[in-house]
Amino acid sequence: MTTSPHRDFGPSATGHDTPVLDSTIHHVEAGSGDPIVFLHGNPTSSFLWRHVFRRLDGQGRLLAADLIGFGDSGKPDVDYDLADHQRFLDAWFDALGLTNVTLVLQDFGAAFGLNWAARHPDRVRAVLLAEPVLRPIESEHLPEQFVATRALVRTPGDGEQFVLDDDRFLTELFPATFLEPLAPEVLAEYRRPFPTPQSRKPVLYFPRNLPVDGDPASTVEFLDRSTEWLRTSDTPKSLLTFEPGFLLTPAIRQWAAETVRNLEITPAGAGVHFVQEEQPEAIADAVTALLARS
Repeated sequence: MTTSPHRDFGPSATGHDTPVLDSTIHHVEAGSGDPIVFLHGNPTSSFLWRHVFRRLDGQGRLLAADLIGFGDSGKPDVDYDLADHQRFLDAWFDALGLTNVTLVLQDFGAAFGLNWAARHPDRVRAVLLAEPVLRPIESEHLPEQFVATRALVRTPGDGEQFVLDDDRFLTELFPATFLEPLAPEVLAEYRRPFPTPQSRKPVLYFPRNLPVDGDPASTVEFLDRSTEWLRTSDTPKSLLTFEPGFLLTPAIRQWAAETVRNLEITPAGAGVHFVQEEQPEAIADAVTALLARS
């Protein structure tokens, strides 16, 4: 089924629902040629990429996907753990037969994109990372309020109350992570896929499992599965840095510089975490430069 996505994706963009496993993955698409796949994290959707997407018109086949449970993708009765997201995303890549893919990744979308790349190296052309979940984060480099909120969300009962029942992750925590407040209609679009406590179940998993100080070990192990490919692959890679940034701490930046093969690290301006809202032109320019390298 083809639908009309948000107008900010541009006049040529179309929405698509692809059957995968027992549900559907939604994506926005435009153009033709080698695929450029955009993957988001929590609690957003393909909508996060709209301004970057539009600026890359003509560069290839643009595909901005919604993770399972997010955006306009299906909401099956699963745990929404890392394995669930990976198997649905793997099935989507296969259903569309995507090869020679440039991956443009943010937040947990980076964890899933790199995991896929490490297992399908012959299908990857290049990788760009912007505020990725890449390595365990040191709590000393995180805001105290975030550390306290994460502890609350990880507490059984309290986390359900905060995220599911009171909707405070989407109404309080998320809007506070931008340099400038989001327009009301933009915030409303981010909140649209999560009108009920049950629909917000996918949002709860990620803050509970963000790896801080090596915990939880299961997330660290998941990220480690991509390390050997990052270390040895000649695939061109680009890492964008932002000020003040959020996930890309000095230690993680140093790890990337010392570990990731064929990596260029590029300052991309002011931004916190959802940098696609703050620096779409810089990100689009970086994708264009990466395509030229590859």
